[in-house]
Amino acid sequence: MRMKFLQFILLVGIFATGKAQVGGTGVFQILEVPLHARSMAWGGYLLASPTSDAQYASNNPALLNKSLHNNYGVTYGSFLPGVTNGGIGYSYSKGIHNFSFHAQYLDYGTMKSFDDGGNPMGTVSANETKVTLGYSREISERITVGAQLGFVYSVLEPYVSNGIFSNLGAHYNSKDTLIQMGLVAKNMGFMLNVYRDADREALPFNIQYGVSIKPAHMPVRFQLIAHSLQKWDLTYNQYLKTGTMDLNGQEVLPQESNFGDKLSRHLALGMEFILGEHLGLLVGYNHQRRAEMAPEAQKGVAGFGWGLKFKVYKFHITYASSSYFTGFNSNMFSISLIPAFLN
Repeated sequence: MRMKFLQFILLVGIFATGKAQVGGTGVFQILEVPLHARSMAWGGYLLASPTSDAQYASNNPALLNKSLHNNYGVTYGSFLPGVTNGGIGYSYSKGIHNFSFHAQYLDYGTMKSFDDGGNPMGTVSANETKVTLGYSREISERITVGAQLGFVYSVLEPYVSNGIFSNLGAHYNSKDTLIQMGLVAKNMGFMLNVYRDADREALPFNIQYGVSIKPAHMPVRFQLIAHSLQKWDLTYNQYLKTGTMDLNGQEVLPQESNFGDKLSRHLALGMEFILGEHLGLLVGYNHQRRAEMAPEAQKGVAGFGWGLKFKVYKFHITYASSSYFTGFNSNMFSISLIPAFLN
């Protein structure tokens, strides 16, 4: 049974690789929305951090380990204006086998509907939901591998679609645990049912690599993420400057992004300032988000994020805020029960 399950996930991955697209151009965008507040504070990624929450494994299935046995957590937040996000995670271990369950929803709210003639037709709603089952195990003292199989459902009333996907991940932990690395291939899959009168679209396939470093005698942890490794050029023509005039009234022709800009669009940074045994300050930056979402006239803090994590009784609590564009911050709140033997 286990072999057939792994063969199926591999088949889904091979099928999806041939249809990969850059994040933001595929269908089912809930697959790219972070589930945990820490990942939001760190630019949307969490691949190689010390694990204290079953919800971390939604970012990398290999973060699931036996220390999270019977751990569960919930997350809720406002993702964009009028858009709410939430989810749950649970993990269970038996011997060398680790299992997880994650569920997440993205509610776009309600909006006014009109027919072709502009006549009002009431309101419509839109939302997306995903559910994943995960498995991981250690293959050596310092290396863990994991896989997830998921189902995603989208309602853009009256249009409905669903799909199936898998995530594959690996995690390395150095002997002194000061250096950790993660590698993930996410959202490998396809649409089962397409939206009415629409074409079949690719899922937002994404290959990510991350490293977490905790210097031995410094109260800080660094995370560096390289994402969207399946494609080098992440720039879009519609984001290039067009129609701009100089002081002489001549049109300024748009220029192609240079090597440094294309490289930095793949990177996201995160830092945790360890203020105590159960208290930490999180800071993050996502350059691609800033390059695409920040207006030229006033960039503000678009692309930056921050958060605060602490322990209260038997619970880990994390709050995060991240700026997608000037004038509005996404906010997320996560809480998880600490496993009994860590209390």
